[in-house]
Amino acid sequence: MNMSSSTHRFDTAIDSLKKERLRITEPRKALLQLLVGVSKPLSADELHEALGAEEFDLVTIYRNLDAFENTGIVNRMPTESGKSLYELNAEQHHYHHIICRKCHRTEKLDTCEVVKLEKLASDLGYSEVTHVLELYGVCETCR
Repeated sequence: MNMSSSTHRFDTAIDSLKKERLRITEPRKALLQLLVGVSKPLSADELHEALGAEEFDLVTIYRNLDAFENTGIVNRMPTESGKSLYELNAEQHHYHHIICRKCHRTEKLDTCEVVKLEKLASDLGYSEVTHVLELYGVCETCR
């Protein structure tokens, strides 16, 4: 990823925080900078370790990730183990993923067929229908 793209993604995320009237704190800037620079989704523990466990406590990481998820800055991907992985939502677009059970390699799937199921639920009279869907497997490298 080139520097201008990285800077643009960071600036866009900061703008989203400002729109939501969230303070731009040093921990938030550090966490965003890290998310901008990584090529794969990371767990809160991995983000904590990468930021430096001495400087940022895990609770702060989780609070900020929750705030980022609520504003649409990050996507949270639940894993089968119960942990979640987080990635910057650069495209502001809804994706599903295939996640390797062993190495956590994650790839975006460019389609969402669940919209049909949400429509069925709406037709049954349900409102505010959403979904969470991730696929799991074992990647070629780990196989």
